[in-house]
Amino acid sequence: MRTFLSGLLTLVAMVAIVLAFPSLWVKERLVDPEGFVTTVTPMAQDAKVQDYLASQISSSVTEQVDIPAASAVVEPAARAYTHSDAFEADFVDVLSQQHAWLFDPPPETGDTTVMQLDITDMVNRVIAQTNIGARVTGPILVPLNRDGSGLEAGRYHDVGRQITEMAYWSLVVAVAASVLALLIARRRGTVLAWLGVGLIASAAFAWAVGIFFAERAKQEVDGTEDAGREVAGVIIDGTVADLHHLALIVGAVGAGVVVVGFVARLAFGRSPARR
Repeated sequence: MRTFLSGLLTLVAMVAIVLAFPSLWVKERLVDPEGFVTTVTPMAQDAKVQDYLASQISSSVTEQVDIPAASAVVEPAARAYTHSDAFEADFVDVLSQQHAWLFDPPPETGDTTVMQLDITDMVNRVIAQTNIGARVTGPILVPLNRDGSGLEAGRYHDVGRQITEMAYWSLVVAVAASVLALLIARRRGTVLAWLGVGLIASAAFAWAVGIFFAERAKQEVDGTEDAGREVAGVIIDGTVADLHHLALIVGAVGAGVVVVGFVARLAFGRSPARR
C-alpha cells in the first residue's frame, strides 16, 4: 500500500510540476504588469526597435508640424532619442499600453479589433529637443495588427486569470504531493529521481509552449507593415527567449535532481524506516 500511494502521489506531483513552471512563468512574466515590464525592457536596446520607432516619430512630426524641411531636423533628433536613456522608459510605457489592451477588460466602446500604440509622448519629446517650437496633441497611433487577425481587446483577460489560478494550484499540489510521496516512499531516492524527470518534462513542455506562442503571436501581427511586423517579432522572440532561458535552467535542475535520486538510491537503498 505504501508503494502504491507513493507512486500515485509521485505521478500527481509530476503532472503538477509539468503545469506549474510554464503557468507560473506566464503569470509572473506576462499577466503581471510589473513582470511584463521586466520582460520587455531589454528589447528597448534592439536596433530594429530603435530604428522603427525613430522612423515612426520622424514621419509623425513631419505630418503634424507644418514647417518646411522639418524632417531634416527631426530625423537625426529622433534617432538620437531612440538611442538615449530616456527612450527605454518611454518604450516600456508604450508597451504597457499593449499589455493593458490584451489583459484588461475590453472597453465598451471604440475599435476593439486593432491594437494601436500611442506614441504622442515620444513625438513631443523629440520635438522638444529641436528648435521647431511646436507641440502635437495627438493621439498618434501605430497599429500592431490588422483587422480580422483574431486579436481583440481584452482577449487574454479571462485567460490570464485562469492561468494565474492554475499556477498557484499546480504549485501547491506539486509541493504537497512531492513531500507526501517522499515521506511515504520505501525508496525515496527513486521518488526523487522521478520528480527530477517531472522537472525535465516541465522544461520541455515550456519550450514547446514558447514555440507555439511565438508562431501564433506572429500570425496575429502578420498584416502589419514590414517594419512593424519585424518589431513585433523582436518583442515576441525576446519574450519567448526569456521562457526558453528559464526552461534550460529548470531542465538542468531536473537533471541534477535525477542524479541525486539515483545516487541516493544506490547509496542508501531502502529508507531507514524500512530497515
